[in-house]
Amino acid sequence: MQTEKMLNLLLPKGTIQSETLETFQRAGYDIDGYKSTDRSYRANFTNEDAFQIKISRPQEIPVYVGKDDFYDLGITGQDWVEETDADVEEILPLDYGFVSIVLAVREERSDINSFMDLVNLADRNIRISTEYLNIAEKYILEKTQNRIAPAILTPWKRLNTLGSYQSPITLMLSFGATEGKPPEEADAIIDNCSSARTLKANHLKIIEVLRESESTLIANPKSLKESWKREKIEELKQTLEKGLRRRRSQALPGHI
Repeated sequence: MQTEKMLNLLLPKGTIQSETLETFQRAGYDIDGYKSTDRSYRANFTNEDAFQIKISRPQEIPVYVGKDDFYDLGITGQDWVEETDADVEEILPLDYGFVSIVLAVREERSDINSFMDLVNLADRNIRISTEYLNIAEKYILEKTQNRIAPAILTPWKRLNTLGSYQSPITLMLSFGATEGKPPEEADAIIDNCSSARTLKANHLKIIEVLRESESTLIANPKSLKESWKREKIEELKQTLEKGLRRRRSQALPGHI
């Protein structure tokens, strides 16, 4: 019999999906409909009736969890929490989905080994392809002490930002396959990287690391103000923590 009070939980689809499923299973939660082969965007706990689960892209989850009362909880990357500037509270880092947000250029550019090299050696407007428009803009402003505000270009329009049409740097929105953009569509990229294998396969090298990120459990601040929701969220957090401790202990040398 289902409880009348339900928490709405968003789980990620894509690269961190299998590790998210494994994390819940290790904590004792059985999830039906969340395998990567499942085509539905809804799932459910078979042994827990206080949650309604929907599946979404990690990029969108912070926005939905932080918007009004749509969703109470979600799992996404810390990078997307920062990128979306969503009004959410991080409840528990989950010790998987580790990525670095990096600035990379073509390997043959032996003369470019830092962001300032890229700026100083450019003979024209610098095009940087990225999914992380906000993180990239913030990074460029920090590196140039607010002297350069990049222009931001999407396939549809030039966004209203601090950058002007005359800015020496243009951030170009990427919808994926970012590593394949240089040198024709971009001079450099800002992208997430877990092993650098894809970068190397596309003859790119990392010249700076902007951020480190991992998967995290986030909550809507309004949900945390409701006592029964806060209690259930804390219960979920503690159960997941036990699963994480179990995984860490099993990874220790000599563990049987």
